[in-house]
Amino acid sequence: MPSPYDFHIHTTHLKCANETMTVPALVERCESLGLEAIAITDHLDAPQFMPKHDLIEADLAQIDSPLRIYFGVEVNVIDADTGAVSIDEEQLAYGGFDPVIGGPHSSYHTTRDRESIIDLQHRLMLAVLANPLVEVLVHPWWFGGGEFAPGGPMEWFTSMEQIPDWHTRELADAALKHKKAIEANYSAIFGAPQYSESFRESYAAYLAEIARRGVRISVGSDAHDINSLDGVHPMMEVLEGVGITREQLWTPEV
Repeated sequence: MPSPYDFHIHTTHLKCANETMTVPALVERCESLGLEAIAITDHLDAPQFMPKHDLIEADLAQIDSPLRIYFGVEVNVIDADTGAVSIDEEQLAYGGFDPVIGGPHSSYHTTRDRESIIDLQHRLMLAVLANPLVEVLVHPWWFGGGEFAPGGPMEWFTSMEQIPDWHTRELADAALKHKKAIEANYSAIFGAPQYSESFRESYAAYLAEIARRGVRISVGSDAHDINSLDGVHPMMEVLEGVGITREQLWTPEV
């Protein structure tokens, strides 16, 4: 089954996505992919970027599309001690973002200290799930490609089996307690060169275990290029391959 949704899309306005990702172009591409609903969720890493989101909202006001289009935002963990994210209630009210998705975007380490990296990453993800402003934990256990360089902090990370089972159980329990979704991200995980095919297989099993425990799964391409939007369909194929159904997918509440 092709994916009906894509709830993690970037635009050229924040310069994280390239020039192909204008709002009209990405909406047209999502229409051609047969999607039912999308969320544009560009980065808000600091308050000074809010005017860029005003431009996205202005573009969306000009769009006439059969898609359900949500004007959302992606936030980052900005304090590795507390797990605080890069949005507050005032910024949320100003932007009118729905949904807010977010999570850690780094190991927050420079050394290969496996135990402390796992412990910190888990603690930060729990903090994001407990944050009342965030609805979806994005790409759990994603780390940037540069961190996988020889001698880098993530050089050892080759399988999700290296993450203790109790971490997975605790993360799922937290998502259920706070009524949050956990993301299946195509570009960050399944399309990222730092991860092997065997790693992706272990990651699919990880998502299946989370879904088995009752957590809703949010599907996102995390597209930064117009062609990356196509990733939602193979992402759905991966989820189906491990038994996750459409009924287990998350959608934003209106």
